[in-house]
Amino acid sequence: MRIFRVLPAPVAAEIAYRLWWSLGTPEAVHARDAAVHAEAVVGELEVNGKRVVTYTWGSGRRVILLVHGWRSRASRFSALVRALQGADRTVVAFDAPGNGDSPGRRTSVLDYAAAIHELYEQHGEFDAVVAHSFGVLSTFVAVSEGVSTRAIVGISGMHDSESILQQFARGLRLPRRVTELLRGKVERRTFTVVDDPWRRFVTRVDVRVPVLLVHDTDDRVVPPAEADLIDLAHPGPVARITTTGLGHNRVLGDPGVVAEIAEFVSASGTRTRSSASSRGSR
Repeated sequence: MRIFRVLPAPVAAEIAYRLWWSLGTPEAVHARDAAVHAEAVVGELEVNGKRVVTYTWGSGRRVILLVHGWRSRASRFSALVRALQGADRTVVAFDAPGNGDSPGRRTSVLDYAAAIHELYEQHGEFDAVVAHSFGVLSTFVAVSEGVSTRAIVGISGMHDSESILQQFARGLRLPRRVTELLRGKVERRTFTVVDDPWRRFVTRVDVRVPVLLVHDTDDRVVPPAEADLIDLAHPGPVARITTTGLGHNRVLGDPGVVAEIAEFVSASGTRTRSSASSRGSR
């Protein structure tokens, strides 16, 4: 955007920072997701002084957690909820602060990870955590910092916080100096209690938990190469699903993708590393 090139760098960086944090108007429940959303038992928890709305389907001993992305909500997982439900399962999700039905104007990876930790304290080890976009990064951070799960599914996820910043900067065409100032603002204002957010917030864990990565070749929000970086950094088994024509969000409801995720979750970590499969658009 030309405005960021004509304004003084400090002013441009301040505007960029406000855009960086803007969640906009919370997304409403889509008509296609309404029935599943209405069936959930609605609860509440508090993380970092913020109220978080939770959703639970079922009451089985095997618990599966769903973690939505930035500017999204738990109801986006309606197709997956249907596929994952079972007599022996409990499916749990939450709306991060400022998203969905949770109040607030700002959130961060710290809030997402704290919500995951809180639900882990309530339910114990997860059978699987299925996450989308920003939720993928948050899930890996939570697992690296103590949450236990038998499997992770990362859909359209980014590899690290640095890549998020750089993608944001490219999207706004920020000059290098403005990007550098924005980076400093994120460090000083957002992560005041974190020594180095760029090293801490990455999709890297030491445990060999099985991972399934799903990414679409036409994803314009998170480049498909991010899935390759997650794959290379993970010490455990990784399975891949590569789709075409579904983009960043429609992949969540694709019947074929949903079926493969459900199969992976049911296997509970019995898969081994496989070559990428390919699925076209429907």
